[in-house]
Amino acid sequence: MTTIAITGASGYFAKVLLPLLEADSAIHRILGVDRRSFAESLPPGLMTFHQRDILTDNLEDVLDGADVLLHMAFILMRRPGDRRVDTVNVEGSRRVIDTAVEAGVKKIIFTSSVVAYGLRPGNPIPLSEEMPLWPEQPLYYGRAKAQIEAYLDQIEADHPEIMITRLRPCTVVGPTADPAQMQSLVGEITPLVRGYDPPYQILDERDLAQALLLAIQTDLPGAYNVTSDEPRTLRDLVALRGGLALELPLPLVKLFFRIAWLSGLTVFAPEWVALSQYPLVASNEKLKDAGWIPRMTTEQAYLALQAHYHKPAAAPSFRGIK
Repeated sequence: MTTIAITGASGYFAKVLLPLLEADSAIHRILGVDRRSFAESLPPGLMTFHQRDILTDNLEDVLDGADVLLHMAFILMRRPGDRRVDTVNVEGSRRVIDTAVEAGVKKIIFTSSVVAYGLRPGNPIPLSEEMPLWPEQPLYYGRAKAQIEAYLDQIEADHPEIMITRLRPCTVVGPTADPAQMQSLVGEITPLVRGYDPPYQILDERDLAQALLLAIQTDLPGAYNVTSDEPRTLRDLVALRGGLALELPLPLVKLFFRIAWLSGLTVFAPEWVALSQYPLVASNEKLKDAGWIPRMTTEQAYLALQAHYHKPAAAPSFRGIK
């Protein structure tokens, strides 16, 4: 019987995973941690929830007795004026990991991201797990993910008795996600950077949940890309749903998103514009070899999201990775 501690227990990824854990007879207890309150319904006694801030609050009692740590607490969308995002993501994650090591946790699973590879010209297609990460990249989210993976490398060297898994998903979509983020992906108008049209991967949330469950149920040492099959360009996806692709020069697209972000019209900070410039396609063969099979292609996941929201109101559309 397994006791699993989950940081980010009130977040998006946890919401799609928890029903699978509820159905798994091998899961004895779930220790949930989040700075937000927990609103999901689980069988009595299965979840012990602790409303804590991973950056400042005590975590020793939370992780005491845990066999597995699933660390998913991370800030995805930076708000205007927020200068603490790196501190929360990096220092908070290190505190969680250090506490888990001291508590004697046997397995650590970290939800990283394909963005940890970095958005830059010349990215190979596809990226394999052996591709070096970019811990000094401009995009705050990928930078923090890469830095935490580097920290886990140190932990792994110092504590070979701990099994460490790094899962690197691409953009994850589905009806459980934040509607503001999802509707911005399927808005009627999609700004594109003129002269760029890189391929892109979109993963259905249920496929991510199955990958998380596999990592909990089996030992998956190392890094694994969690990505969809059959990448498509954003221009192709917009055309499939009959949307309007608005091609603009790069400086104008950056200005567009800066104004929209500062005005609260989009949740995507200007740094995410790089996703429409450079390819970020990662191979999923390693995880498939471990027994995982995505049920939806990129196109299917995107069109399913579009169908869920029917005909959303016109909104700035852009791509983000979770």
